[in-house]
Amino acid sequence: MLIFPLKKQWYEKIKSGEKTIEYREVKPYWTKRFDKEGFTNFSIRQKQLLVECKLRLGYTKQYLSARIMKIVVVDGKDTDLAIDKPVYAIHLLDVKEVG
Repeated sequence: MLIFPLKKQWYEKIKSGEKTIEYREVKPYWTKRFDKEGFTNFSIRQKQLLVECKLRLGYTKQYLSARIMKIVVVDGKDTDLAIDKPVYAIHLLDVKEVG
């Protein structure tokens, strides 16, 4: 299962529904994890299956559960990260508070 540690600011925005896309810089660390979960060329999984993930408030026990609809690579300048590098845009569905 994919687990995304988040700063409180982003955790609260995702929890409220204000933010539906999480961003991560394109690096081998994330590429390996996405590939392991069945994302091929970073599009919707085969047979339209959605991958469950956890969005953790830092490294606490508090987290949200969600499903990943798709992952696409976008320019990081126009994202929350505001970096001049490619980033993964992780589109989330069915976000629920769990812990």
